[in-house]
This record gives sequence, structure tokens and C-alpha cells, in this order.
Amino acid sequence: MAKKENRNMVLIESVRELDNEVLFDKFKLKKHFEFLCELKPNFKDEKLDIINEDKDIIKNSGLVYIFVINGRIFKIGHTITSMIKRIQSYNCGKIKYRESGTCSTTNYFILQSILEIGEIVDVYAFFPEQPKYKIFGKIYQNGRSPSKTAENIIINEFIKNHEKKSIGCTQT
Repeated sequence: MAKKENRNMVLIESVRELDNEVLFDKFKLKKHFEFLCELKPNFKDEKLDIINEDKDIIKNSGLVYIFVINGRIFKIGHTITSMIKRIQSYNCGKIKYRESGTCSTTNYFILQSILEIGEIVDVYAFFPEQPKYKIFGKIYQNGRSPSKTAENIIINEFIKNHEKKSIGCTQT
């Protein structure tokens, strides 16, 4: 039996590869998302630069995000940290780090695909309500569980309505 090809190692090389992806305007849950920032490909430094960010919410943690390129959904994901920290993680997806095995295949796939496409990425965010819980008498409130739960709900709704995941969603 042939080994299944790792989707994270096959880059998206052209914006035309997004032509069959779902338009963000057609996404049923769009109304729950707000503009967060744009990502500008920085070819010289092999990274993504955050630009035009909403300074009131860019540092908030526990969110589900959507990367939109030319109006099409490229990636739905979540982070328990802020988008700033998530982009720092994606920026570890450099070619030399992948060759030495020191970055994740997801970070490599996302960073290198966006650099290959070469377009500005619009980032939208949904911030699920954070539950409060008590540990040793102290109350905590963070986004660990709700954002992952929300991501799964959103991706499953997307699959239900569009019969596929967005092209950048390579994890199960």
C-alpha cells in the first residue's frame, strides 16, 4: 500500500489554486467574525508581517481565525494565544528550518504557500466567550478549550455547507 502524501509538504504555488475555494462572503458564519489584521508577505526576510491590525483586539488570546486571500477562504484555525504569537509561530516555517527538521510541517506549509501566492492575507477573528473556572480557589478565564471547540464547530459547519475543508486546513 502506497504511503499517503503529506499535504503539508506540497505547497500552494499560485493564487489560481484558490479559484475553487469558498468565498468568504458566502460563509454562513461570517457575521460572527471581525476584521483583525492583514498579513503582508515579506520575501526578503521569509516571513509574514502584520499590518493594519485592530490594535484593540490584536493581542487578545483564545480565538478562531480565518485567512482570506482575494476573497477566498484559505485557512480556518484557532489559537490559545494571540494572533501576534500565532504569526510568530507560522514565521518559523522557513525552508532552512524545514530542511533541518526544526519546524512543523503546518508552519512550513502555511508560510511558504502564502509567500508563493504573494498576496495580502485578510485575517478575521471570532472570540468565543471564555468560561470561568476555579483552581485551588483562584478563578481563571482563558481560551484553551472554547476556541478549539469553536474551531471544530466552524470547520464542521464549513464542510457541511461546502463539502470540503478550506485549502489551508490540512489537519484532521
